[in-house]
Amino acid sequence: MSRKNIIRTSLHPYHVTIRCNNKEWFDLPLNTVWEICLKSLTFAYSKHPAHIQAFVLMSNHYHLQLWTPNQDLDRFMFFLNSSLSKLIRVKTNRINRIFGDRYKWSLISDQKYYYQVLKYIYQNPLRANFCDKCEDYPYSTLTYFLSGKKLPFPLY
Repeated sequence: MSRKNIIRTSLHPYHVTIRCNNKEWFDLPLNTVWEICLKSLTFAYSKHPAHIQAFVLMSNHYHLQLWTPNQDLDRFMFFLNSSLSKLIRVKTNRINRIFGDRYKWSLISDQKYYYQVLKYIYQNPLRANFCDKCEDYPYSTLTYFLSGKKLPFPLY
């Protein structure tokens, strides 16, 4: 099955997700993967600035909601996922790929869907029983936003 053609826009945000190969968990502690994610997001942002609105790291995947003012989702995702993969492979001495497939994306074209996606992303750890409250999950931009902690990239 071929991949759907990307819709390049700066008018609507995207919901992006990618899962580890064979649905395996990351080979590192989640706090280490979180630090790698922050570095990779910062790197991708430096190459192709995007308006990151939500990011949540789970045991074997992540969710990202962002706008691409330069209509370059594919370029931003290339830098994000290649940096993330390389840094994880270096830490784990893994030879094979980290992610099972390409990232999946959906365009968020209306206000109601926008809020549903944002809620879905931030409640993902709650549904997985990783925390009792969404704001307590440490591997989420929500925690940073609510606590006022600074991220190494702007959160919109």
